[in-house]
Amino acid sequence: MSLTNRSLIPILALCVLFSGFRSFVMASEPISKPLIDFSDESVTDQWISVNDNVMGGISEGKFRITDNNTLVFSGDLSLENNGGFASIRTRPADLNLEGYDKIGLRLKGDGRTYYFNLMTSSRSPASSYRAAVQTQKDTWQEVQINLKDFVYTSFGRIIGGAAPLKAKDIQRLGFTLSDKKSGPFLLEVSEISASKALDHNAATTSDELDDLAESKDIIETAIAAGSFKTLVAAVKAAGLGDSLKGEGPLTVFAPSDEAFAKLPEGAVEDLLKTENRNKLIGVLTYHVVPGKILLSDQSWKTLQGQSIEIKTSGSFQVNQAKVLKSDILTSNGVIHVIDTVLLPPVKKLSPKQASKDVIQLAINRGVPLFNAGQPSACAAIYEVAANSLLKSHTDALDEQDRSVLRDALSKVQEEDDPSEQAWTLRRALDAVNQSLGED
Repeated sequence: MSLTNRSLIPILALCVLFSGFRSFVMASEPISKPLIDFSDESVTDQWISVNDNVMGGISEGKFRITDNNTLVFSGDLSLENNGGFASIRTRPADLNLEGYDKIGLRLKGDGRTYYFNLMTSSRSPASSYRAAVQTQKDTWQEVQINLKDFVYTSFGRIIGGAAPLKAKDIQRLGFTLSDKKSGPFLLEVSEISASKALDHNAATTSDELDDLAESKDIIETAIAAGSFKTLVAAVKAAGLGDSLKGEGPLTVFAPSDEAFAKLPEGAVEDLLKTENRNKLIGVLTYHVVPGKILLSDQSWKTLQGQSIEIKTSGSFQVNQAKVLKSDILTSNGVIHVIDTVLLPPVKKLSPKQASKDVIQLAINRGVPLFNAGQPSACAAIYEVAANSLLKSHTDALDEQDRSVLRDALSKVQEEDDPSEQAWTLRRALDAVNQSLGED
């Protein structure tokens, strides 16, 4: 199965953008690093439950992965037999967090206070660094916790004088409920990530983005962030800078530099030519929605004309892209940072448009050959196009169109001059193209 030239246009356009700007877009570190992929089928094997039954208690705590790719920690907390805690945690693994300084959580609770725990290889199984998370009942929350705010505990008690938590030593993470309140509980988690500044000279942490954004427009915010160099360069190349600096309001789903880096390398240079500028604009405007939209379950039509699907049950997603940071308010709209470039779905061509595309392709290929002194090659291309229209595009052509093409094919059989053959077929193709009109 092969892709048509038309279906490759969005992909190739973005490949050109990425490769064309690579020379001056410096590599940057990611906004955040997901620590758990809840869509991975093996994620269940990474977690275990540890409850107060190890101390004689009878609390029940368990976990499961939902169809929405979220983790649910639930059960029943009991204070009997001197018990009173339930927990889940990951198995030991090298999380490679050196240099990271903040943990991000997206979760929905039941109004109770939970602890988020980080464990290192040098500590006993009963100890951890933890931070309290107060949940709001049935409400999704985004929580950011600085590593320096985690407190060292052993058997649930705070231990003074312990060494500060070092990101590079973290090997396990988990959740604990020990609020001395018996009864059922439920905590749902859609994201656990670590973050750090993207650039030593740029304001790029989540809090800094929020602070700088409301006084700047969308383009100024993206430039100041330092993590959207490729996107900003692409917008300027397509001539869309003024549109995103206008009064608005607009909502931009902004792929980070890392999102552009996911695209396959290699480019078709002629897609950057003036005649292909609209194709680039189509891809970029597919990331922009009129209005100031904060995320919720819905579908919105983009400036490009096609709709994007916004999903907030579980992890925030726009189509198949994960939202790394949502609701960054600017003076003329809002930015949501996404981890994948959005590609507009390829529209199904009508019979008329498919026929017009055949004609246009033939002319685009034929004219340079004719002008280069190769009229025979040009005529051959036009002849193939005319036969293709008669054999494969019958739904789009009326009897007059078919008659025009058949007459032209008959005349070129009696004509010895290649230039005249080419012009005869070209006039027929132009006549049919005009007859097809606008779709």
